[in-house]
Amino acid sequence: MYRFIALIVILLTGASALGHHTVIGIYDNEKRFTIDADVRNFELVNPHPLIFVETLAIQGGAEAMGFAVGQTWTLEMDNIRELRELGFNDETFIPGDRIRVAVDPSRHTRYRENTLYIRGVEHQREGFIYLHNIRELVPINNDEDVLERYMHRVVN
Repeated sequence: MYRFIALIVILLTGASALGHHTVIGIYDNEKRFTIDADVRNFELVNPHPLIFVETLAIQGGAEAMGFAVGQTWTLEMDNIRELRELGFNDETFIPGDRIRVAVDPSRHTRYRENTLYIRGVEHQREGFIYLHNIRELVPINNDEDVLERYMHRVVN
């Protein structure tokens, strides 16, 4: 009997954790687009770090969904533990940094108003491209390396 109860607890706990990490349930990967943005603030917080940005340019038809240049957005990232393991720190993104970001919009704007989920980041000042789910930093040395070249590696 105790084994049965323990099994139920483990299954319920696992389902809860899986639900928390189901990004596709919260963000719409079918409507992914790319923005060039100016970093306003970066918060390396638990459980998911946030980058606050102002959009400078939009690619991928996002204007039809109501996204526009000059808007302020919150970009949600992977969990803090994984990002710290890759070397992210409080100064990875500083105000004034220009970044290119592939993002998924929220399916539930009521709960995630003005929040986008990061699937990839090109960060010229720091010299890397970060790919969600791949959990690696791809080094870049010049302006010829662009985020779009690596996005095929991101798992939805």
